[in-house]
Amino acid sequence: MSRDPAECVSPPLMKERIPLFLDKEGRWFHEGFEITHERTVQLFSRSLVKEPDGGYSIRIGSECARVQVEDTPYVVKSLTVQTGDGGKPREYLLHLSDGRMEFLDPGTLATRTDNVLYCRVRGGSERARFLRPAYYHLCSHIEVDEKGVDYWLPWRGRLFRLGSF
Repeated sequence: MSRDPAECVSPPLMKERIPLFLDKEGRWFHEGFEITHERTVQLFSRSLVKEPDGGYSIRIGSECARVQVEDTPYVVKSLTVQTGDGGKPREYLLHLSDGRMEFLDPGTLATRTDNVLYCRVRGGSERARFLRPAYYHLCSHIEVDEKGVDYWLPWRGRLFRLGSF
């Protein structure tokens, strides 16, 4: 790890190959081997920071190491549905890979051509990828109109339009 507190810069010989890797499923790897020690995974996930150059590093105290991020720096591991009157879903609390929980802003939901669901987190500054369990859980609450064209998500006592397909 580097000791530069201002910006984490890879040593010249490491520019081509960054030994820490965060894959699209939120799994951590070091030199190609998956890190499975739960406390290490949690520490790395909580210590992830965005650098001024747009890349990512983990910072732990005065130590710093660059991280290659495959897709997004955060993943939505699961969600908790908070219900309102009549048991209808009111809010969706996202459980993120860094241990934080945030309420979903449905206006930030987006998919790519491969049908992977994303949303914005951390005050809208970062994108998070939904892992399958969270994706399926959220989708179980989506309603479709009688024509099967428009999709809606119950949210805060109303239906939030997700769009047409």
